[in-house]
Amino acid sequence: MKRALGPLLTAAALVTSPLRAEDPRREPPTDPAATPDVAAAGGASGEAPGGTSTTAPAGGAAPTAKPEERELEVRVVGSRADALQKVPGSGTVIGAKALERAQPVDTAEVLRRVPGVQVRQETSGGSRIDVSIRGLEAGRSRRVLMLEDGIPMALNPYTEPDLNHAPMIERYRAIEVVKGSGNILFGPQTLAGTINFVTIAPPERQTLVLDLDGGSYGYARALGRYGDTVGSARWVTQIVHRRGDGFREQPFESTNGLAKIVFPTGTDGEAVVRLGFQRDDAASDDIGLTRDMYRRDPRRGTLSPSAQLVLNRYDAALIHEQRFSSDTKLKSLLYGYITDRVWRRPDWVRAPSPTEQYPRVEGDTSTPGGAVYFGEGNTVLDRDYGVIGFEPRLEHRMKTAFVEHTIDVGGRVLREEARYQQRRGGYPETYAGSLEFEQRRQSWAAAAYVQDRIAFRDDLLVTPGIRVEHVTAETFTLREAGVDTFDAGSKPSTGVIPGVGMVYGTKRAHVFGGTHFGFAPPRITSSVSARGRPQALRGDRGISYELGGRGEATRWLRGEATAFLSNYSNQVAVNPSATGEGALADVGATNIAGAESGLQVALDKLLHLGTIVELGARYTYARATFRYGQFAGNLLPYAPEHSFNTNLDVEHRSGLGGQVAYAFVGPQFADGANTRSEDVYGLVGVLDSRHVVDAMFHYRHRPSGLSLRLSVKNLLDSTYVIARRPEGIFAGPYRQILLGLRWEWEGRARE
Repeated sequence: MKRALGPLLTAAALVTSPLRAEDPRREPPTDPAATPDVAAAGGASGEAPGGTSTTAPAGGAAPTAKPEERELEVRVVGSRADALQKVPGSGTVIGAKALERAQPVDTAEVLRRVPGVQVRQETSGGSRIDVSIRGLEAGRSRRVLMLEDGIPMALNPYTEPDLNHAPMIERYRAIEVVKGSGNILFGPQTLAGTINFVTIAPPERQTLVLDLDGGSYGYARALGRYGDTVGSARWVTQIVHRRGDGFREQPFESTNGLAKIVFPTGTDGEAVVRLGFQRDDAASDDIGLTRDMYRRDPRRGTLSPSAQLVLNRYDAALIHEQRFSSDTKLKSLLYGYITDRVWRRPDWVRAPSPTEQYPRVEGDTSTPGGAVYFGEGNTVLDRDYGVIGFEPRLEHRMKTAFVEHTIDVGGRVLREEARYQQRRGGYPETYAGSLEFEQRRQSWAAAAYVQDRIAFRDDLLVTPGIRVEHVTAETFTLREAGVDTFDAGSKPSTGVIPGVGMVYGTKRAHVFGGTHFGFAPPRITSSVSARGRPQALRGDRGISYELGGRGEATRWLRGEATAFLSNYSNQVAVNPSATGEGALADVGATNIAGAESGLQVALDKLLHLGTIVELGARYTYARATFRYGQFAGNLLPYAPEHSFNTNLDVEHRSGLGGQVAYAFVGPQFADGANTRSEDVYGLVGVLDSRHVVDAMFHYRHRPSGLSLRLSVKNLLDSTYVIARRPEGIFAGPYRQILLGLRWEWEGRARE
């Protein structure tokens, strides 16, 4: 796979989503006073999520877009002012201004602002992230379709959709979230939602950005970005490096690079090439604290400092857009990426053997299960993944009688490969060792979709569509238990995914609803046990419904509310047993029902202030339960019913500004039995609700381009249990204070 991807790793691309195919002849005027930064509801944003104005001149004609405003990348919502009105379902856009105000350290901080989204960040430095939408299992974001510029980000999108690296927030200028029937345009997973990260755009002129951060726990970050134009081409490059000692004494280093170039391919064509890489080298344990360890010292450091994970990822993409007419265009997207990951984990047991030697013991040996006994060796999990895909997307607008149609037709051909090796090492710090297990996997996948956005009137859109997914996965086990073998298997899977959505109303106020089939192909899951072998799961099947509305009541108030219901005949989730085995399992039929809401108040417009003062609030209720069996009616593990977050932003024309943000996550259970009391291992028991407050202050001196910022994460220094898996108690991040300096410089636009 690496040889096959070699030529591709000289190209890159981003594709515009068919969801945002607006007819410029019918673009309504935009309210220039509307709030631009977080378009979670209301729709009438006077500025695009990326920070570029979309205000139309008198008469309703759309303005001529600047080069960087032409969205030659996948947008699941889009940056036009009425983009949310076109989406057949609930949607949120977090734009450049919201990102600038929040000054996030990692992606998790930003995603908490999205109604219906739950985020867990349990590792130092944010090297991994767990995201869920509407009550689905969150581990490694595997139940959410995660895209970057429309390109899948998972290790293997079809057979192992885990995200083993966290998207580095500095790469992005916007984040889009779509829930509902709009998911069928992307796939292969069409469960609860799609999250699309939109990378930075090449500038129109010479631009230089330097950014430095330093703070608690030895944290340091440096960013450099440079962009310019060459003739009619625009390009940008960026590199980010961060390191730290970790709040749980888990040192980390991460480096991320990005390069993009946009160039014309004729009067009616344009192309983008994108290249990127990321390297993470971080302490990464799989065993947490026992119950008594946490009670004695909830801020105790990692029990296994020799556990280490090294990940390298290289990605490339190329897209060409050809505009045949004002009504028809074709985008052809070619992409590929490779990921290699090596994870060493020390050998340990909870119940010692009288015949074994244990050089290190942590915990209370007088209490059965109260201590962890570390052995002399380790287990090395060595994984390689490769993905290469091609996606053509055709968009055509037409009219039949009085009805207008926007027809999107497309497909995907994708090849993915994986290699698993498991080695037994002789001491905890080695990456070598004798080969115990080896398995190779390859998959061919194909998909096709068609969607018709039908405009019966200017205020009534009905969007039916259907997607078909097929994947054939082949697995070859070459070595097991230290003995060479050959065990081959093949598993085909096909999913037919219909959906329909409706929007009624104007861009300032409308209702929406829809239904779609939830599908995720069968996948491979790795055992939590260091000696376990990967297992096959059936995948997810279900149907989802939603009904909601969003609107802008006045120029200072907008909101959104959505009710949702999902019925799964099978759901992949955390093993519900109370044995502490935190691996995934087919848990059978489940129900998920709830509601989510968001509200944005421009207090400065309400009170006629000269300073921008904005208040945002979001609440989600999601009840995810087992339908049948021994746990019927119980809540699914790690599925909190209640969550709430709010933020207050202040921006003064002098350059002074700040933000205070508060996040609440309600209690949740670690097992399907909904056990409330803790066991001695810390594996089961209720996870109490948590409250986290972040604060940020900044000042920008516009003449010089210098900015100074002070950020405090977890201002109240709350201590809380964020997870009891895979093996024991893991605490959430402690208070962290960061001081940053940024310099931005722009040259004159070239003639």
